[in-house]
Amino acid sequence: MYKIIPFLVVISFLACEGIEDREVNCETVLCATDAIKITYRDSGGNPLLGTLFIKDSFKLFSANSIQYLKPLSPTEPENLAIFYAYIQNDLDYTLELSPTVIDTLNFTFTTNNNSCCSLSTMDQLLFNRKVEGPETTNFYIFIK
Repeated sequence: MYKIIPFLVVISFLACEGIEDREVNCETVLCATDAIKITYRDSGGNPLLGTLFIKDSFKLFSANSIQYLKPLSPTEPENLAIFYAYIQNDLDYTLELSPTVIDTLNFTFTTNNNSCCSLSTMDQLLFNRKVEGPETTNFYIFIK
């Protein structure tokens, strides 16, 4: 008799499992940052953002939108993040580093959505109308 009681208790808990116990609660999921990082370097590999181009934010704009890119952090002042959620596929964007240094970027990317998060992959990035390859996944170095 005593062996049957623990078995019945386990069966009772399993019978109480609802759909909310089997589905992912997106409020508890921490999604990866869906962005690319860019940086500018001279031909010697020295960073230009924060040295030659010094601003608290850099203007990235298209015919449809304007956003301001800030350095990622005090430990990465030479890198800027461009979030996929704020850009459109195959649209020319202008990145203003200074009043006289202006570049054109065009993004082609694929976004995969699961139940909680989106994850994008850059298919092609045009930098001043030339194809630019990533240094590592989602990290681009532009040489000036």
